[in-house]
Amino acid sequence: MSEPVLKSEEAGAAASRGVAPKGYGARLAWERQRAGLGVTDVAAELRLHPNQVRAIEQEDLTRLPELAYVRGFLRSYARVVKVDPALILDDLNAKLEPAPATGGASALSSEHAVTQGAERERSSGLMIGVALVVLIALGLIGWVATRPDSQLQQVPAPPATIMPAPAPPAATPTTENAPPAQQSAAPSAVATEPFPPAADAESAIAAVSASAMAPALFVRFNGASWAEVTDAGGKILFSQMSVPGAEHAIDGQLPLTVVIGDASKATVEVKGEAFNLQPITRNNVARFIIK
Repeated sequence: MSEPVLKSEEAGAAASRGVAPKGYGARLAWERQRAGLGVTDVAAELRLHPNQVRAIEQEDLTRLPELAYVRGFLRSYARVVKVDPALILDDLNAKLEPAPATGGASALSSEHAVTQGAERERSSGLMIGVALVVLIALGLIGWVATRPDSQLQQVPAPPATIMPAPAPPAATPTTENAPPAQQSAAPSAVATEPFPPAADAESAIAAVSASAMAPALFVRFNGASWAEVTDAGGKILFSQMSVPGAEHAIDGQLPLTVVIGDASKATVEVKGEAFNLQPITRNNVARFIIK
């Protein structure tokens, strides 16, 4: 309680001598009195409570908000009474320096205010750091979830069985002479459309020879797509990400298991015949077996 009295006495003594006091609070009070302003006048000008103006003049930092606001108050107060703000702030900063153990109550109060401000700054920095870590973690989770490999693993599709077109017989039996089981049997699933009936044995042999010369699988890519082909023994014949324009002819021990990661970017031929991937594509992944 002695500090406010000392400040008032300092301002009054300085006013009687006509010399400005050194302390920032007493100096502001002295300049206010010289300007003929009351505490309420300055409070209205600064938009502060009169008690806050008195705390500034009495250098009582415990009754004021954080140090950053106090500096702003002092700067504005100095402009109101037409004093260089640098002089006022220099005195404040000098009094905020670490004081010896025998210092007065004002130094202890200033040190306490500075400690509180530092703790608030550390808390704010910690909260910002935690928020940044959470945002980075969420970004990594989203990136992993949108990778093409993750999509392939999440959406398994049952393999489709594709049978090659059977070679036509040397002589085509008539419907009347064919056994009932042969008449009702449905054609096997094939990679291409069935061969048209041959006019004679010679044309049938030519069709079979042309098919045999083609690779078991021919893939052409019009965009970036991943594909893998495995033979009957489990050996991986082909497995890579292909670029637009790439073409691959693949043969091996049947059956061949084929997986195309982006079916919309691939055109397929099975044993020389075009094969439509759309019916066996699930989530843009095509899976089928060539027997």
